[in-house]
Amino acid sequence: MAEQPEERHVTLEREAGVAWIRFNRPEKLNPIGVLARQQLDAALKEVERDESVRCVVLIGSGRGFSAGADVREMGSAEGGMRSSEDVGRVLREQYAPMLQRIRSMPKPVICGLNGVAAGIGASFAMACDIRIAADDAYFSEAFVGIGLAPDGGATWMLPRFVGRGKALEMFFTGKPLAAADAERLGLVNRVVPKAEVESSCRELATALAAGATKAMAAGKRAVNFAETASFEEALEFEAWMQEAQASSEDFLEGVRAFLEKRKPEFSGR
Repeated sequence: MAEQPEERHVTLEREAGVAWIRFNRPEKLNPIGVLARQQLDAALKEVERDESVRCVVLIGSGRGFSAGADVREMGSAEGGMRSSEDVGRVLREQYAPMLQRIRSMPKPVICGLNGVAAGIGASFAMACDIRIAADDAYFSEAFVGIGLAPDGGATWMLPRFVGRGKALEMFFTGKPLAAADAERLGLVNRVVPKAEVESSCRELATALAAGATKAMAAGKRAVNFAETASFEEALEFEAWMQEAQASSEDFLEGVRAFLEKRKPEFSGR
């Protein structure tokens, strides 16, 4: 009997310098189970290594971005989370490295929020650099509804976006945050009609992929550093990053283009 192809709960496609990583269980609002974790981890590692990829889009298939962890697997042998120790192990050994990889990846990562982002799904959205949301999208931190504390770095990320009080309200009540309110609070960069989420992501990703992506990576690294640094430390880190970037091909091209009054053609080097 011929071997059946592996189900693709996460897909990876490349398009003109942009990698599209897509949660792919639309019939269940893209829950993240064992297979999705394995495939997402592999996709993130692959696009980080691939120098032809200069921008990444993380998006969901169908009506939602991700409904969060696949709770149905949590009590099964397949889910690998049959005890409290297993729950912690999966968070530490599987989710945490992926979230850290997104936040530190030396290329822009755009999140296309085409619907609900709940639980760990919300954490993956918040870990991205830029979020474009459908007008009917929303964030949900409803861990309290199943007797759990928040996870996936939500307690670090969400208060920084929306403030301590709003974050604790979401954690305590499980009340969702609509896209329009998320934009007002700075959690979402832009809200667009649902049918335009993917095209809006494509337009921005294409523009970023054609830009000085090494400079963007340096800017991302500097922002990450500054989040836990003093002002003086941030100034010194910026000076160090500028020294490193001043020898890049893109810097030289940018200066030449400025002097020649033309649009620069960045190579990402």
